[in-house]
Amino acid sequence: MGYKKDQEERYVSLQTKAFRIILVWSLIIILVGSTVGILLHTYSSLRHYKEEADHLLDSMMALQDSAYIEKIFRETQRIYYSLPEKVLEDQSSDEFDNAFRPLVDDDFDAARDILVKFRENSKRRNVFLMFQDIENSRVVYVVDGDEDEWAYLPGQWTDVDVHETEIIVNSQWRLAITHDDVYGWIGSDAEAIYGQNGEFLGYAVVDLDMNDFLQTMLSFLLILIPLAVLLVVLFAVLFAKMLKKDIITHLISLSTAAREYTQMDKVNLAKETPSVYEPLRIETADEIEDLWKSMTVMEADIKDSIIKMREITAVQERMDAELSIATRIQMGMLPDEFPDRTEYDLYASMEPALEVGGDLYDFFMVDDTHLAMVIADVSDKGVSAALFMVVTKTMIRSQTEQGLQDPAVIFDVVNRKLMEVNRAYMFVTAWLGILDLESGRLVYVNAGHEYPVIRRAGGLFELYKDEHSVPLAAREDVEFVSGEFTVGRGDTLFLYTDGVPEANNEKEELLGADRMIEILNREPDAAPKEVIENVKDGISEFVKGAEQFDDTTMLCLKFNGIQ
Repeated sequence: MGYKKDQEERYVSLQTKAFRIILVWSLIIILVGSTVGILLHTYSSLRHYKEEADHLLDSMMALQDSAYIEKIFRETQRIYYSLPEKVLEDQSSDEFDNAFRPLVDDDFDAARDILVKFRENSKRRNVFLMFQDIENSRVVYVVDGDEDEWAYLPGQWTDVDVHETEIIVNSQWRLAITHDDVYGWIGSDAEAIYGQNGEFLGYAVVDLDMNDFLQTMLSFLLILIPLAVLLVVLFAVLFAKMLKKDIITHLISLSTAAREYTQMDKVNLAKETPSVYEPLRIETADEIEDLWKSMTVMEADIKDSIIKMREITAVQERMDAELSIATRIQMGMLPDEFPDRTEYDLYASMEPALEVGGDLYDFFMVDDTHLAMVIADVSDKGVSAALFMVVTKTMIRSQTEQGLQDPAVIFDVVNRKLMEVNRAYMFVTAWLGILDLESGRLVYVNAGHEYPVIRRAGGLFELYKDEHSVPLAAREDVEFVSGEFTVGRGDTLFLYTDGVPEANNEKEELLGADRMIEILNREPDAAPKEVIENVKDGISEFVKGAEQFDDTTMLCLKFNGIQ
């Protein structure tokens, strides 16, 4: 409920969003354009001021006595740098005045008159000559053309940013713009002065009145900004109305239709169910119309898909039910009750990789003193393998229960019968052993199956490399060979399908026979049920949840002998 309320509070219509976006971007475009225009105009105006100031400085310096100018610069610099800092800091002291006053002579007045006339005739704020004390960030005046009450004498100085002067000299448009309480805004231009031997002496500087220029810029901005805002609002309103007419109205119609579609009862959807998109009839001849057509086609496709999916789901549910029954039938074919006898202890387990598997195990008494044990693996998986497994198990058990026979003979008969019904070209690896409970003699036949594992009493589990024959149903002309070995009291026999050693982890590594033997030997004296549980735990620890593609079947027997 809280989420829905929050969603309603945050809801903003598409028209409002469009108006805001248009308003913001229009304002940005106009402001950027105006800013660029102002900057270009400012650059052009400053360059004009700069060119005019450079021409003025060139003309002024052409009229000066270059020899005197070099002399006055050098004398001023010599005296300035020879005075103690304490004297320089007090420019009103007699000692400071007595040091520089001798420089004010007739030649000085002549040089200063040229600067004054240029200032008066060009109507500039000031024209002066100076050099810089870089270390102390000072401008030291040499000749100042300002009005008498404001003019600096040689050696007098002011604090400034000395690094800005070099930038101004090297630029085509830069001026040093400052504000003075008396004159207002002033733009200063500078030109380097060199001696007769090309040695740098200082700068000639002209101060320009920038008040008219800045006032013009301010007036322009005062007109531009309100006009720009008015144009932006007007443009945004007009464009938003056009957007609403040509786009937003149709989008709202599509949104409403989509809302109706989401609320539609799709469980009972039928072919004749009316469309919610088709009646809109959007004909804008653009992407909106394409969207409407796509939504109409999509609605029809979804309707067909839902109807087909409903049919497929019904079929799948029937198949799942039948598969569940098949699973129960298959598991019911495998013995799940283990005999309580003194001669042996036996336990078995089968875990299919799919719902039904192709592995099998079986055990039964042939007569009072002989126990038959079977473990097998059909080459395929799924229902077909399960059916073939049932046929194989039934044939092996039926043939074995007819009486004591050589296991090789049993497999020969079973092989011929399987070949008669093997239309799917499957084969079965199988191991059959018949154990004499009185003597411990075990006669077996191995039709391409895994090697059994044996643990002698008091020892460790190890593979028993028995005789191998071709798998059942692989071909007709097969000569199965039986073998035998003796199982003593306390010995344990472990049978398994290839799903155990071929269990894989996420790195596609296989468990392998060596790791399987290692798991078995962690508790070598465990009872058959614990042996199988230990192997299951070891497999789980190794695979760490990786998907398995083969059935896992195990049978374990511990022989106690006749008591």
